Amino acid sequence: MSGLENLTVLLVEDSQQLRALLVSVLSQLGVGNIVRANGGADAIRQIKAMQTDPGSIGATSIDLVLSDWLMEPIDGATLLRWIRRHKDSPDRFMPFIMVSAYSDWDRVQTARNLGVNEFLAKPFSVASVFEHINAVIQDTRSFVRTDSFFGPDRRRNRKHVSDEKRVIHPSGKDSMEKRIRFYAAPRALRRKVGPDLNANIATIVKIQKELDDWNDDFVKWTNEYISQINRRLVAARAKDVSNRRVDFNEINRVSHELRGQGGIFGYPLVSAVAKSLFELTKDTLDRSDDCLQLIQDHVGTLRAVLRDEVRGDGGQVGIEIVKAMRQANAKFLREQGDLSLVSRDFLKNNR
Repeated sequence: MSGLENLTVLLVEDSQQLRALLVSVLSQLGVGNIVRANGGADAIRQIKAMQTDPGSIGATSIDLVLSDWLMEPIDGATLLRWIRRHKDSPDRFMPFIMVSAYSDWDRVQTARNLGVNEFLAKPFSVASVFEHINAVIQDTRSFVRTDSFFGPDRRRNRKHVSDEKRVIHPSGKDSMEKRIRFYAAPRALRRKVGPDLNANIATIVKIQKELDDWNDDFVKWTNEYISQINRRLVAARAKDVSNRRVDFNEINRVSHELRGQGGIFGYPLVSAVAKSLFELTKDTLDRSDDCLQLIQDHVGTLRAVLRDEVRGDGGQVGIEIVKAMRQANAKFLREQGDLSLVSRDFLKNNR
């Protein structure tokens, strides 16, 4: 027994494939009850139902939320904000792990400021899923409430505060300012799991190897994603440049999904190419035919990686693939008449 058999985890993921994958990982790690939600709206509905009709979701309480960030119409950030701040939230202390391919510092800071407990970056491994769950269980940070924030203390390392800088809150709690309150960290997870969470290396390695069984499925659904991008390319080419925004947004959404999944299934080059495509189409004002052609080039590269089964870094083949992609990106920028139209991230990573 791992110690997780007494826990109920709310898994929020709009990708059916990744949701099934994470259910498998959590189950094999020993999680006793997994409540599935296909997005932020479904998660809120189920959390509310837990109070009025717990039988409908198979749980009377949620011990931990594991949620993707990018979802529609309610994303992971909005779900976290609802749990921490909304009057209808049944437990504002509910432990929350955010999962996202957006792992840049700004995005992590945003999650912290919303009250997240842990941030799990895609692509993830079985070991990293276990480590983040364990980190939440072992976390002893106090919760902090201000006018604009409620969540775990954002200071991982608590510093000594001199007596002359302290004030006493009317509630009796020490605080740095009169409008800050500290609450003792809830220890419900620790009580359910016990002091030591057990998952030996052999178990984690076994589960990780079983992910290889998903490789064929990954190739299948990645080709489906590529087909979605191609359909959007065809639709965009049939429109005036000024009417292509919806198509570009959808290409950006799909590339974000691919960006987070490739590395999980042993195809980091898929993640690398999808990341470049994501940056190309993120907040871009250039929706020209030249940009569409560069998107088509990225799609061709993705198909080649899957067709030739280029796993891992791909060795010399992988080096040539990445080199060709970067050369195409650089050529596009050299020929771009107005760089202010180009996505900032794409510009920064390809100049």
